[in-house]
Amino acid sequence: MKPITRKTVGLVGCGSEKYRKYLLEQMCEYYDVWLFLVEDVGWQKEYISGESKLPQYSAESIQEAVEKLKPDVEICGLVCWDERYIIATADASESLGLRSAGKDGIRGCRDKSLSRNLLAAHGILQPANRLCYDTAEALEFAGSTGYPLVVKPRGMGGSIGVALVRTDEQLIERFNECFTVSQEGATDFQSCVLIEEFLTGSEISVDGYTCGGSYTPMYVARKRVGMHPHFEEIGHTVCSHDPLLKDYGLMQLLRDAHIAIGFQNGITHTEIKIAPHGYVIVEMNGRLGGDLIPYLASLAMDIKPGMIAAQTACGDDVSFERFSDKTAVIEFKYPVSDITVNSVHIPAECNDDPSVYCEVLVSQGDRLALPPTGYMSRAAYILKVGDCEEDIKYDVSNLINKIDIYSIGTDKSVA
Repeated sequence: MKPITRKTVGLVGCGSEKYRKYLLEQMCEYYDVWLFLVEDVGWQKEYISGESKLPQYSAESIQEAVEKLKPDVEICGLVCWDERYIIATADASESLGLRSAGKDGIRGCRDKSLSRNLLAAHGILQPANRLCYDTAEALEFAGSTGYPLVVKPRGMGGSIGVALVRTDEQLIERFNECFTVSQEGATDFQSCVLIEEFLTGSEISVDGYTCGGSYTPMYVARKRVGMHPHFEEIGHTVCSHDPLLKDYGLMQLLRDAHIAIGFQNGITHTEIKIAPHGYVIVEMNGRLGGDLIPYLASLAMDIKPGMIAAQTACGDDVSFERFSDKTAVIEFKYPVSDITVNSVHIPAECNDDPSVYCEVLVSQGDRLALPPTGYMSRAAYILKVGDCEEDIKYDVSNLINKIDIYSIGTDKSVA
């Protein structure tokens, strides 16, 4: 691939090294990256051309920091893959005259209730749903709709706080849990819970990019969930030749959904349920997917989602061409109960196979708590790339079961 002319792209927030480093590496290969961060710069230092310390992640702070750099540094676009800061980044981009999702488009992603309303207004099939501010409203909705139902925070990501309920008692319990976890998110989305009709079927996600309102899908990830009645995401599969990428109905749904919420420019991660009566959008997110899904796509298809995010933000031609035709599978390792970690042991055979990637995600003394106490409490992951999907899944499952997790105060594995 021919390098493009170097421009400077701004990155707002960054995320953890083990989950987002590869995106920054991809971006800085083709762009100078200027980091806008509230925290101190750490591991990112070798990948950036400069940094601006923000007092807070607000549109005003970001805009002011960008304007202070002129005329010495010209920021050509802003990228954010942290769910918490995508609205502030999009609003700052619009105020600065840079390409963005648009004020309406980004809120159509961030606000799950608003997203449902916009999609429904556009004639897109939606599950029955209601935004409830207390358990009385939730019980009233359940009485008119019936069980099973799903409770979810209005503005959180990563399936945090999402749970299945089948009775009034469960609804009250899960509503209160969801309400509590919502307080950890953005202020605008606190103090309420979205209640929805439960849909059966498998779940996928699609990452794509939109330029000038025109949507292009990049890759499909097949999701595996666990920890019933919660929907913890425990693994994903990305296949470069997934037939869903050629499914006209799915692709048209995605295009229509982006038009419905008014999304203009940027990357989206759309989660979809393959229900018996057709495809139904679970939620839309104005960022690249988490859980290392873009990394799976990088390995399976030899593409660079981090670079594509920058190209989209800067208004450059997007370089999206698959150079590889493989399948990548990831599975996360969890403890069987809430623990304080002493050590995590990866099976030795992981080191002997170049197609296997493994990573310990915790340090000694870290606390891992399962839903509803905690979410995404992963000790490690196993990732494998190859040609045969079933063989890869079997190998990953076999290896993940061999990971040992030891808690402080015991010499027995609690995996």
